Amino acid sequence: MPVYLSFFICALAGGSCHVVLPVERSFVGLSACQVEGMMMLPQWEEEHPAWTVKRVRCSIGDPPRNEEPA
Repeated sequence: MPVYLSFFICALAGGSCHVVLPVERSFVGLSACQVEGMMMLPQWEEEHPAWTVKRVRCSIGDPPRNEEPA
């Protein structure tokens, strides 16, 4: 099954939050997704200074929907 990396992000001004997929491709396993996510996080935050990442998630199956966490 494919594994998808997602970031739950919130705007620093205004508090608007949503899910983004920092890469469009899926990963082969959870560990590959987790390692790649932690390596990608600092660069993504540097390129998007108006946003903060609240959660990094690797989901098995379909890409995650744009919804707030429970």
